[in-house]
Amino acid sequence: MPDPGVDPNWPHVRRVVRVAIGAGLLLVAAKFAVFLLTRSAAALSDALESIVNIVAAAVALYSLSLSNKPADRDHPYGHGKAEFMAIAVEGGLVLFAGLAIIFESVRRLLSPPTLHRLDVGVAANAVIAAASAALAFYVLRAGRRLNNDVLLADGKHLLSDVLTTSGVIVGLILVRLTGMVWIDAALALILAVVILVTGWRLLGRSVDGLMDKTDPADFALVDGILADEQNAGRIRGRHKVRVRRNGPFRWVDMHLQVAPEMTVAESHALASRIEGRIEQALGRANATAHVEPHDQTPRSGA
Repeated sequence: MPDPGVDPNWPHVRRVVRVAIGAGLLLVAAKFAVFLLTRSAAALSDALESIVNIVAAAVALYSLSLSNKPADRDHPYGHGKAEFMAIAVEGGLVLFAGLAIIFESVRRLLSPPTLHRLDVGVAANAVIAAASAALAFYVLRAGRRLNNDVLLADGKHLLSDVLTTSGVIVGLILVRLTGMVWIDAALALILAVVILVTGWRLLGRSVDGLMDKTDPADFALVDGILADEQNAGRIRGRHKVRVRRNGPFRWVDMHLQVAPEMTVAESHALASRIEGRIEQALGRANATAHVEPHDQTPRSGA
């Protein structure tokens, strides 16, 4: 069985996070340059969200290094939950950024500032949006390939950052065409709401992981294998099938009902084969089967 605390993909994950941090620093510098040039509230909101991206990526790098420590006496199931804690931190930071943007936007609605160099701001943000999109898809693709929740969360956050920058472009164009400066602050408010929703969803994903919520796809895969075994007559029934995630690792436990006349050795061999089949299907996983005779009355909660 693979060590639940050691992800063989960790060196690749670490490289992706480092690339995200390095690229994020460049994007933040560019976005603050746009804000200083234009004095746009929407541009400021975009820059603040990018700062959150960098802090979140740094937290993710630390949490991933922690989650990849081998299982030990005090943590026999490994340290994979640290990934979900990192997602919670990222979600909290996103919420904080959203609230800060709302505060600044309301202030600017009450006292609109003068905006400058909107044409340059539009052009610069177009380049920034393209670079952000490339980074987001790079991180998302790596997250799917490496089966890493932290990378997937960071990639989705980066993708929302692209939408934010695109919104800034639209706002600057509208202000330039109409001369209505309040559009900039109003757009920043809308973007703040989008950011708040993103943060809330990240927190929800973290809570699901920390509370061992079952992934429907994982459960369907495991139950499909057991149904195949039951349809073939190798087991008589199944119940108490449970699947949970610990970072990229899956833990599976189940009760298998077999023919009463099977010997202990035969039922053990059958259970071991089914466990191996499930582990192979899930990838990094540990499956444990409790075997019982078919005529045994299922316990409460079956």
